[in-house]
Amino acid sequence: MGLIAELWLTGRVPARNGLYRVDDAAFDVRIDGPRLSGFGIGEPFDVAAELAEDPECVTTADSHPRGVVELRDGTGYVCCGEGAHGAHGFFARLDSDGGLLWVVALRDSSPFELAEAEGRYATFTNNLGHSLTVDLAAPEFAVRRPLV
Repeated sequence: MGLIAELWLTGRVPARNGLYRVDDAAFDVRIDGPRLSGFGIGEPFDVAAELAEDPECVTTADSHPRGVVELRDGTGYVCCGEGAHGAHGFFARLDSDGGLLWVVALRDSSPFELAEAEGRYATFTNNLGHSLTVDLAAPEFAVRRPLV
């Protein structure tokens, strides 16, 4: 089991803006704050090395009651919620058994309270009423299985 999967199972995620896959690939994420009007996936980085250098750079990942929704095609779920600090939020894609496929952790998004899914798109809304929509079929959000 990889580092990201282990963190997720203990209810934690890295406390750096990033897209983290269950295969331990990690990518910078750019966000313009809780308005969620600017969002982008950036360059890859070595999350294992960063956490080895600073093992305390993690936050909790608590799903919101309205933040879990099953995908209509039966392939899994999307979920969202908050971290340990007031401005932290996250959203994630889970497989049909509830196992993590990827998670986006954000330090300045405000907590996410609502997940919605329609076709290939998932929308996550924060506690300020601002939303972010991702294309689940886009390469950066494509489903990837961990290496066995």
